[in-house]
Amino acid sequence: MSSSSRQKPQRAAEVVLEALCIAIFDGKLAEGDPLPPERVLAETHGVSRIIVRQAVHTLVDAGLVEARQGGASRVLDVAAADARALELLFRYGSRLRGGGARLRADLVEYRHLYVVMTLDAAHRKATDDERRALLVLVEECPVQPSDARARQLEADFWRHVTSMGRNQIMRMEMALWERWADPNAPLEGKSDELRWFYQVLAKQLLAHQDPVPYYLATIRPTFAAASR
Repeated sequence: MSSSSRQKPQRAAEVVLEALCIAIFDGKLAEGDPLPPERVLAETHGVSRIIVRQAVHTLVDAGLVEARQGGASRVLDVAAADARALELLFRYGSRLRGGGARLRADLVEYRHLYVVMTLDAAHRKATDDERRALLVLVEECPVQPSDARARQLEADFWRHVTSMGRNQIMRMEMALWERWADPNAPLEGKSDELRWFYQVLAKQLLAHQDPVPYYLATIRPTFAAASR
């Protein structure tokens, strides 16, 4: 028995789910295409057909695949999928290639729009103590942080800002982002520049200045590229 066939069922189903999601998001399995037969998927990934069925059911629940009784399950239009597919995109978006470039760009744009909303909510609702605490959080980070320390600052900063906004839906979404964040993803800029960027945002919030214009002006090239 192969090592993959001895995996725990949840992990084994995750392997199949990842492969199918990436194939769908990348366009290798396009709208209307049938999924490979259960037997083929089971042999390819060294799992049982029951495990394959679990992964396919997740795709059906997410609105990415239509199950047909007595026939092959077929891929649906990704653009027509609802928010249930979003978690899968958060999960695997950083691994998309080729035909998934458009979805990757959309995910970048979506993330920037989400940040705009969180900054706006924090600007309107945060207490002065919360604003001061945010600046302290940034200034406790070394001026020349390592990449690992800059990643930690980034995660702590946005978690704190989201909490300041007092919007439960935004906090749920932040938890989802954090759950599926790729720890090996490259930083968007140099670590010292990121630290400086977050310090400016924190100072603007402390001064009760709207940080959104500065944020948008700073990330505009990336934002514009994602919008094309």
